[in-house]
Amino acid sequence: MLATGILTIMKNRMESRAINKALKRDDPRASLRTDVEIGAVIREPGLGSVDITILDLSITGFRMLCLTRLTGEKPVFLKLPSFSALESKICWHAGDCFGCEFLQSLHPAVYNHIIAKYPSLEMTG
Repeated sequence: MLATGILTIMKNRMESRAINKALKRDDPRASLRTDVEIGAVIREPGLGSVDITILDLSITGFRMLCLTRLTGEKPVFLKLPSFSALESKICWHAGDCFGCEFLQSLHPAVYNHIIAKYPSLEMTG
């Protein structure tokens, strides 16, 4: 059972990395995205908290892997370890990947602290 769960997580990570590479081509975003791997929690009002993995982060938003369906009709609240909740909105989703925009952009110093603390495992290997 545990091996099946680990294989599922590995498969989802490989799929999300393929989506990430496809999305980075001709990316019209205003802010640079940085690959990270951060275990976090997201909450949509009226629903419980859900564990997620943040796959990339920018000053204006993030992409996450979430195995639970979110409606996207209401703002969501991202809870990073050691930070207060950040209000965001879901802009798109493809399978288990969701693209979200912060309602208030991160301060550059906060952004730099987060990416320094949580680099992508892909970059460190």
